[in-house]
Amino acid sequence: MRYICKLIYRNKQNDIFSDSPDIYRNLDYRYDIFKGNPIGRPGWGKVNIYQNALLHRTREGSHLMKRKAVSVIMAAVLIVSTFAGCTSSKTDGNNTAAGTEQNQEASGTAAEAGSVPKEQESLQKPEPEEISGTVVIWDWDGGTQQKYVDKFNEVYSNVTVEVQDVAWDDYMTKLQTSYVSGMELPDIILGEMAWRGTLFEMNICENLEEAPYNLERNDMVPSSVPLVSDQEGTILGVEMQVTPAGFAYKRDMAREYLGTDDPKEVGEKIKDWDTFLATGQQVNEKSGGKVKMMASLGDVLLSAINQNVVDYVDGTQVNITDKMSRPLDITIQMRNAGIIGNVEMYSASWYAAYASDEYLFYEAGAWCPPLVIVPNDPEGEGNWAVTMPPEGSFNLGGTTLSIYKDSENKEAAWAYLQFIYFSEQGGSYMYDLTGNYSCYQPYYNSGYSPLEKEGPVDKFFGGQSLVKYYIEEAAPHAKTVSQTKYDAIINDVFQALTPKLLSDTSIDSAKALELFKEEVALKAPDAHIQ
Repeated sequence: MRYICKLIYRNKQNDIFSDSPDIYRNLDYRYDIFKGNPIGRPGWGKVNIYQNALLHRTREGSHLMKRKAVSVIMAAVLIVSTFAGCTSSKTDGNNTAAGTEQNQEASGTAAEAGSVPKEQESLQKPEPEEISGTVVIWDWDGGTQQKYVDKFNEVYSNVTVEVQDVAWDDYMTKLQTSYVSGMELPDIILGEMAWRGTLFEMNICENLEEAPYNLERNDMVPSSVPLVSDQEGTILGVEMQVTPAGFAYKRDMAREYLGTDDPKEVGEKIKDWDTFLATGQQVNEKSGGKVKMMASLGDVLLSAINQNVVDYVDGTQVNITDKMSRPLDITIQMRNAGIIGNVEMYSASWYAAYASDEYLFYEAGAWCPPLVIVPNDPEGEGNWAVTMPPEGSFNLGGTTLSIYKDSENKEAAWAYLQFIYFSEQGGSYMYDLTGNYSCYQPYYNSGYSPLEKEGPVDKFFGGQSLVKYYIEEAAPHAKTVSQTKYDAIINDVFQALTPKLLSDTSIDSAKALELFKEEVALKAPDAHIQ
């Protein structure tokens, strides 16, 4: 086995502020040195050098290190020890500036020792033909994934990507049971929003900011970063597509009841929830009660939940009061005002409502126009538009792709994820093949940028550029937060509780909050509900 070490400097908050290149690169090892708290990643052994030095075994080779390599490692240890002896052992807050200066000096010393600049490191990446292996992906939409695989194989001809169908409803159960029973897991794991927090807490996904992946978080659309991170901020995946939300509406109905179909002007008439309510009352009066603002109370509640980005989980302390009070207040107000329909969310009637002339607004994540709206209103071409939701955009749905920590094909798996989901060319393929918006930020400033292209369903939306709305207007300000295992429970409870809120108008927001707490407590007996 070979050992790879990396020289990294950290402050007391464990933030990287200096990352020197390899020392003795030809031996493929580096030392990790920390100023502050250790990372403590699984598989790292601690060495008492300058507080903490971590060595990580990799599977890159099965041969033993030669004696000469061991000798050079020991020499590196002595060098590091010298750094340690020249620094203070204090780690309190008053030492931060001094620690930073010392670390910068050490970084400079490392550079003088024959380090390689990052731009040169990028040139040393393996060529596509040098990467081989078989990558397994579990996916419930294998047809779409296969389109990307075909494009990938035009460049990476020595990598086989097997897309194995696993039903959406069975995905997390199969993943958990397979892991517990020691069965093989796929190289690439999908994390749908409904169970992403649970997946990340299983501790089976690779940290993509570490070698050999070295993903740069600044290259990711900012609103996507929390969504692919665990509670400690570690990036564990890449987004299948950017998924900020809008409120879609029908242009003819907007002209009749709002006096305009212009997205900006319509957005002003629902700029916050109070304005949304007032506009709804006007529409209700003008239509004689025929037209409602949305089909389902669940649409309102889900929007308000996703907008309420709060840190409500601390270990097993789950503050449902902070998370749910305002969303329930907003939902009960809309119900009591009589401006929302009585359709059950995700029912057949809910999907049929897209072709109805009884509802004005519809939740619309970036994936909704081609996958939900167009199929359910086939006669509506040219009559749709999308605008900003009350109080701004938020995340709606989405899927992340992660690499299994025990995969034997990590290099090939990352080659696929990076090429399709985190590159300029991959972003172009995604947009042209499926209309998806890549989470790779540089793509939108490149020659591949879709911002001036006509999208697959722009004509259906009256010529509105959907990519400009979702990427330039919604994504930069979309409210997003890292997922926890309790988010899946909240999602289940909200769907179960919404019909009760609609049918029993005696339930006010205070009673609804107590019911919500009770249901969460039943589904999460380990949690302390507040």
